[in-house]
Amino acid sequence: VGNPSVCWCCLLEQRRKMIARGTFAAVRSVAPMVQRMPAADVVARGDRQASVKALRLRLASVKSIQRITKTMKMVAAAKLKGFQTRMTEARPLGERVTFLVDQMPAALEEMAASETTNLLLPMTSDRGLCGGVNGNVAKATKALLHELPADTTKLFVIGSKGEGLLKRTHGNMLVRSVSDAYSKPTSFALASEIAEEVIASMKYDKATLIYNKFKSAIAYDTLSETVDSPETMEDRLAQIGEKFEFDDEFTESLHLNDMMQFALAAKLYSRMLESATSETSARMQAMENATKNCGEMIDKLTLDMNKARQAVITQELSEIVSGAAAVE
Repeated sequence: VGNPSVCWCCLLEQRRKMIARGTFAAVRSVAPMVQRMPAADVVARGDRQASVKALRLRLASVKSIQRITKTMKMVAAAKLKGFQTRMTEARPLGERVTFLVDQMPAALEEMAASETTNLLLPMTSDRGLCGGVNGNVAKATKALLHELPADTTKLFVIGSKGEGLLKRTHGNMLVRSVSDAYSKPTSFALASEIAEEVIASMKYDKATLIYNKFKSAIAYDTLSETVDSPETMEDRLAQIGEKFEFDDEFTESLHLNDMMQFALAAKLYSRMLESATSETSARMQAMENATKNCGEMIDKLTLDMNKARQAVITQELSEIVSGAAAVE
């Protein structure tokens, strides 16, 4: 640099000889360029090699995470189509059951004014990394718990994530929790088993389903829906029996119990598919955002690593030039 006649190979050879003689430290101490540098810069310059290695390791880690999130996004996108198809097929069942129940007369005023036992059924997932799907259901459940009387309200949680979110604050209200409900494809048989457990868990007047209703691949709504117990429906149907005549088999409690259990199972089946589809779409969106964030972080880490490498190279060249100038 200072002397064009001196080639780089000669400078590198002189540097190796100086290191072998143990005099390179003394040359650095008397080199004019090094003497003009502040002490803090010298310390920072000595750590650059370690920082380059740390940045390289961190960059490799972020790239590995990006590959994982990209794969999870592709898996969620592939599952979303299947969930959405089954959800669309199950929606009419839940809507017709709701229409059938709504056609029955409401409870009498004295029955409605009496103390009602409520059972809340929040539907959450068993896995995370799906955005605010579980958090929104937990918030809606806590809002209902604040409105309802605490001594007559209980929780029946579907999904391990919901149990973890609600057990810390309302563990005394939890009567039952169901996990691994989504480990296999959601079926009406599974919904029927959960409905049997709900009815057998405690005696209640009204059960409230809290779930996420799928709207699109990037949107969902958190809703709540009420289902009466078989005993409450029997009181409502008694008003019809006063005006119309029915066969004895229809008015029997056994048949009515089966009917309301079927209504609860149908609604559970439809709403569980809604929740599973919303969870899958939210996971796909979350993994897409995570992949984009990893890409931005990779760009930043690459820039920082290149700066650190360039600083190390500049330092080495400065030391070579200073050592050659001192030897001459």
